[in-house]
Amino acid sequence: MRLRRAPSAWLPRVRLHVVLMLAGVAAAAAGAIVSAAPGPVAVRATPDAYEIGGARLTATAPGVYQGPGGAAVVLRQVGGATRAGASASLGGVHTTGTCVLADGARTESCEFTLDDRPLTAVDTWTGGGWHRRYDDGRTADIAVAGRAPVPVPLPVGR
Repeated sequence: MRLRRAPSAWLPRVRLHVVLMLAGVAAAAAGAIVSAAPGPVAVRATPDAYEIGGARLTATAPGVYQGPGGAAVVLRQVGGATRAGASASLGGVHTTGTCVLADGARTESCEFTLDDRPLTAVDTWTGGGWHRRYDDGRTADIAVAGRAPVPVPLPVGR
């Protein structure tokens, strides 16, 4: 005679193929999320050029850079801080931005206007670039060439 246990009301019998299928669905969803996240934008500033995301703006004067389509970035050292300003058309949207980086600081604050809509961000230095958090909660990573922080007055990752 064979005795059968009554199934638990709290834990129904789970089949291995169901567990494996759910694990596969979870792994696929995680992969889709990771692959959809944008990678870091690369930035480099030299006396000759300001490069951002593959675009090169050439120096027209010390700290003044101009690129194709009227894009411009200005970097100035003023009263213990580096102030940066930019104007560009990004994806057909007129964009302006300013950032302030105090000497020796590991954060910078930025303000942007995208087609007359205001947006702010705080950048935190990671040792190799910035981790930017916009006031709407979106984030972006910015890889900076060299050891020193470089202001990024453009709304990357938007």
